[in-house]
Amino acid sequence: MTSSKNTIHQIEKIGAISGILSIIFYFSAAVLPFVPDFLGRLLAFAFPLLWIIAVMGLYSYLKKRSHTPSLEIAYLFGIIGSAIACSFIVVQQANFIWHDAAMAAAQSEEAKSLLKASFTGANRVQLGLDVAFDIFSAISWFLFGWNIAKGPGLTKILGWIGCLVSAGLLTLNMITFPTPPADAKLIDLGPFVAMWILAVFIWFTVIVFKKKNIAD
Repeated sequence: MTSSKNTIHQIEKIGAISGILSIIFYFSAAVLPFVPDFLGRLLAFAFPLLWIIAVMGLYSYLKKRSHTPSLEIAYLFGIIGSAIACSFIVVQQANFIWHDAAMAAAQSEEAKSLLKASFTGANRVQLGLDVAFDIFSAISWFLFGWNIAKGPGLTKILGWIGCLVSAGLLTLNMITFPTPPADAKLIDLGPFVAMWILAVFIWFTVIVFKKKNIAD
């Protein structure tokens, strides 16, 4: 029994660190221009994989405090959303590499125009997958926020902030579909959700490494 408890606690520790790393990788791949292409792709591919581990750890901790149906849905949708994220990032990067190589080899303006049109059509696939990712992840983090908000004090505030930004992300995606909110000249709440997730996993890391059983 003790061994089982230790294993669960280790999963929570690994999940907490994975959550922090996933967001660091997300921002590094997205906003650091000096990162080499191959390293940027590696960071981008790794972030959703780490997210799966992070969701496992957070779920394991929260279900000991209050095991609810909404938490089960949050866990399942988080795993599915992360898998979709990996899929759309791989498709996106493959499209970019193909397009850049084809444009470099094009000999005429007509060929370049045709390639640009082809790329626009093919790129819609990854944009659609991106929306699917946002749907699953926004619902997942809304429900995780809902369950986190059951804690007292600052924990409650942290949870309700997550509900707010997640609901906003989903709403904006539905309003502008199939165009991303940023392209529709509306705010992209993705980075704000990511910053909230980072805050959650910093909070979670402090808790699990202090070996607390109930959130403060």
